[in-house]
Amino acid sequence: MQPMQITYPEIQKTISPFYDTKGIRLDVLANDGKSLYNLEMQTSDYTSLPLRMRFYQGLLDMDLLMKGKDYSELCHCYVIFICKNDPFGLGMPVYTFCNTCQEKFSLKLNDKSLKIFYNVTAWQTDTNAERASLLRYISTGSVTSPFTKQLDEAAQKIKTINKFRRAYMMRNIYLDDAMRRGRMEGLQEGILEGEAREKRKTIISFYKNKVSISIIASSVGKTQAEVKEIIRSELGPDACQE
Repeated sequence: MQPMQITYPEIQKTISPFYDTKGIRLDVLANDGKSLYNLEMQTSDYTSLPLRMRFYQGLLDMDLLMKGKDYSELCHCYVIFICKNDPFGLGMPVYTFCNTCQEKFSLKLNDKSLKIFYNVTAWQTDTNAERASLLRYISTGSVTSPFTKQLDEAAQKIKTINKFRRAYMMRNIYLDDAMRRGRMEGLQEGILEGEAREKRKTIISFYKNKVSISIIASSVGKTQAEVKEIIRSELGPDACQE
């Protein structure tokens, strides 16, 4: 059996389809050419994990479809949560969920989605030796297999690369600052637009109540020419001919 070749790994990928919608920042997103794999490390807030997983799955599908794909082109998608504690309290090392018919469990929906929770604290009960070794490494840091040795060496190497740590931190700071600036700019634009609408309403109200153009202009902080232009744009070209 040929080993699976993972391509296009992305770390801390952000998916936020629209400006005013809640987005997500993925820990790891990988693609083997046929399937999409999202891996997340979970350390707390286990009560909302199923709903969080549902949300991640939805945004991953939306991200694919917004790239121009048709429903039929959606690939197999695996959302995998690696949990530092048992998310369901049953002592199982792995909890796998797929959509099945409640009236006939042998009937699968085949929507190409699979959701998996790994409970690293139950590594001792896992009958899959290779997976148990990985769960044990995540839980305790113990190296017990060639793969976890390779993983540990890579982790230790990354930890010693100060340049990587600084770049990673600066990248997150830059992204956070950019998002903050975007929110502030959007808020400021909304405030300015609201103020402009209120001024236009005030100008029209004053004009309809026979207040002079000069007094209106002074009240709203605009020139008389600007006031006349607003009145004509709201009430028609024949308005404000004096």
